[in-house]
Amino acid sequence: MKRSSKRRAAIVGGGLILATVGVLFGWRQIFAPPTGSAADYATAPSSGFMDSSTHVTASLTRTGEDGIVTLHIGKDWHVNANPASLENLIASTVMIEHNGSQRAAQATYPPGKSSGITIESTDILVYEDGTAIPAKNLGDAPGDRVLVRVQACNTQGICLAPATIVATGSQI
Repeated sequence: MKRSSKRRAAIVGGGLILATVGVLFGWRQIFAPPTGSAADYATAPSSGFMDSSTHVTASLTRTGEDGIVTLHIGKDWHVNANPASLENLIASTVMIEHNGSQRAAQATYPPGKSSGITIESTDILVYEDGTAIPAKNLGDAPGDRVLVRVQACNTQGICLAPATIVATGSQI
């Protein structure tokens, strides 16, 4: 009995934290799709709040101008698939940054896996650790970077602010 009371308190506490963040910063700023250049997100100073980069990294294995972006996601966490299951969810997206501006990569997004969560009668599809996303025509100009926009959520239903992370890579 005590254990379930503590769990309820933890869930309620987590909800209060998210509600407070939502009031302070506005839900749209936290959960809206990205605007502006990728550099704004990839190099933005930390606000002190955890974001999705706390639990997600990405690596890039290149073959010429093509490559595979692999998501490395922490235990008990996942990210939204692309396309996202609902309009207000942030899909995982591969982007190319060139001279401070961004463009969508020609990525072939794999189908998502069921998270076991249903919202508005829609099964929420996600990517888990090790998901590979093939991409073409990544370019190879000096300073180009491959970025991945993600929003991480855990198995308890807590979602973090989205983050744009740099895919670390290797040339084959």
